[in-house]
Amino acid sequence: MSTETPTITPPPLAGRHTPTRHLVRARGGGVPSLFGYLLASTRPYLKIAALSQLGSPVLYLLSLGIGLGSIVNGRAGGQSLGTSYLSFIAPALIAATALQVAVAQSMYPILFGGFKFQRIYFAMNATPLTPRQIAGGVLAWIAARSAITATLYLAVVACFGGVRSISTLLCVPIATLGAMALAAPIAVYSATVDTERGGFAAISRFLVMPMFLFSGTFYPVSMLPEWARVLAWLSPLWHATELARWASLAPLHLSSGVGQVGAAALLGHLAFLTVLTIAGVLLTGWRFRVRLSR
Repeated sequence: MSTETPTITPPPLAGRHTPTRHLVRARGGGVPSLFGYLLASTRPYLKIAALSQLGSPVLYLLSLGIGLGSIVNGRAGGQSLGTSYLSFIAPALIAATALQVAVAQSMYPILFGGFKFQRIYFAMNATPLTPRQIAGGVLAWIAARSAITATLYLAVVACFGGVRSISTLLCVPIATLGAMALAAPIAVYSATVDTERGGFAAISRFLVMPMFLFSGTFYPVSMLPEWARVLAWLSPLWHATELARWASLAPLHLSSGVGQVGAAALLGHLAFLTVLTIAGVLLTGWRFRVRLSR
């Protein structure tokens, strides 16, 4: 009687980092599961993050909305705008802050935490999750962080008396869309580079900061030189700011026309942000698949 143990040959693996993908196929719950993991892993820091994100709007609104606003309003600036300076900059600050948070989340956490040092995306890829599901979960988490930031900012604005219409609540989804229109393409870059040689710092200094200053956040874009106006029109933040002001100020029917956006312009703003976001999401999924298949 033979005592030899039969040799069992395991089935071929689907990829270098996917040892279990041949056993179970991920279905529609992949992205929600990953989103839940990211939420659980961030839960210990949520209070600190919330407090830090509350500090920024308070300081901005005190210094600019109240401090600078008193000067602008005192020199008939409020009359020319048709509303207080606080009400003018508040929707733009909501959009700008959401964009800055999303951009920060789409750079260092993806490259260093996901691919380079902690390599958590490779660990995720060793489960039934697909690279596209990983990318989708990461982007969904970035969008959620942006929406939370915009909501907190809006709450602080309301405490300062900057909310004059119930439709200002639309600033939250508008700010989130504007944030993802820039963050998703940057996530493509983060999933592409192997060694960060100052590219993220350049994005922050030469893209995000000028966009914050020259996209109509603090004054109408019409006050810029013509060549600068063209650059502002290419900025996702300008489109998000115009939509946020439309949501916040258009119902007031201001005599100055601030916040008034025609139907064609409204669709143009939405189309610009939507196309950038969809393209960024699709390209991010592709880059994750390429990176995780190495």
